[in-house]
Amino acid sequence: MNAPSTDAKIQPVLLLVDDEQNILKALKRLFRSCNYTIHIAENGSEGLALLNQEPVDLILSDMRMPKMDGAEFLAKAAEQWPETVRILLTGYADIESTIAAVNKGKIYSYCSKPWDDNELKILVHNALEQKFIRDERNRLFAIVQDQNEQLKELNAHLEDKVEQRTQQLKKSLAQIDKANKTLKKQYTDSIKTFARIIEMRPGIKSGHAKFFAENGRNVARLLQLSDEEINDVMYAGLLLQIGKMSLPDELLNQALFSLSWNDKKRYYKHAEEGQMMLKDIRQLQEAASIIYHQYEHYDGSGMPKGLIGTEIPIGSRILAVIRDYISYLDGTLTGESLPIVQVKKHIELKKGSLYDPDVSDIFLQYLPESEEDDRPVIEMSWTQLQAGMEVEEVLCNDLLYLKDRILTEKNVNDIFNLRENGGQLSIKVRLGNK
Repeated sequence: MNAPSTDAKIQPVLLLVDDEQNILKALKRLFRSCNYTIHIAENGSEGLALLNQEPVDLILSDMRMPKMDGAEFLAKAAEQWPETVRILLTGYADIESTIAAVNKGKIYSYCSKPWDDNELKILVHNALEQKFIRDERNRLFAIVQDQNEQLKELNAHLEDKVEQRTQQLKKSLAQIDKANKTLKKQYTDSIKTFARIIEMRPGIKSGHAKFFAENGRNVARLLQLSDEEINDVMYAGLLLQIGKMSLPDELLNQALFSLSWNDKKRYYKHAEEGQMMLKDIRQLQEAASIIYHQYEHYDGSGMPKGLIGTEIPIGSRILAVIRDYISYLDGTLTGESLPIVQVKKHIELKKGSLYDPDVSDIFLQYLPESEEDDRPVIEMSWTQLQAGMEVEEVLCNDLLYLKDRILTEKNVNDIFNLRENGGQLSIKVRLGNK
């Protein structure tokens, strides 16, 4: 992936900080094909010294380092060089300290180790893209401010000059609007990337975040919610499972119906954990509230607050129906995959008790109906493939490898071998039984 193109910055500068030489070498190899200038440091002190000597656009630092860990290093970097983008490399075991580091060090994002090469390159690319867009936006704002001052000095009778300056101003404002729209898109793309990173955690189903977000957004539109509310639903859908990162493997790998009551309460606690992780991020405060209330029931029998009816955030009511719909289809709730007709009947029966009747009706009407096969298809990571799954198609390096197939153990092993040999895979899986 090439470096973000910009007139203001031809070649972005990266600083890689890790106390392990093999990690630094791996990162340098990863970004070798990108148009980046790369500096390395083996600890936080070396990193700070280098920042005093060289301009840096982005810092990629490990969390666990002796003497000065990554959180402390990035916090110090934020104080002296606030315009530098900061990304933290961390393991799943460091999730609590990582969240604290994100808040303290004003960290742009973090990436779990071991990382996926493509995901990390996309994360760095998007971070640099956003930085350069912000720089360009600030430059354009300065132009606008300067032009406004010039307009004040113009004589009221110089209509031609006023018209000329006005056109220049409109052009600058149009450029700013374009930059803002691009920044919003990059922000959404970053959240989508983070959602895919969450689904790399064993036990968290891949492809679900995209299904929640896309269907939640479409139902919100049909309910004629505002653009801001629609975005909140989409962001909440992408991050609905973030709190599951704090759950142990034994809870994530069992069907919900088989858990004891104490384990179920522990499982449902992930909604609160997700809200705690996101509540301090201003743009995601409403999405955090939606995630927190996702297990409320329309009749007041849910948790954590026992809210009733419209007391429950509309985004929570929308995503609860969509979450349970896909969970019944893939067997998460019952331990076995159910036919789509049976799932629809279940939602109909639970209208007014578990689900908002209006939301349920809109969602069921919105679902596609086909005489051949109306089961949903999700994109799934190769790491979660199992024998018995039904794939719609498997592409390897954009070439069709399998289509409309129930996977056997041999199929799964062959796909794993393709990925081990460097193949780029796109896998679409059908959910539910016919």
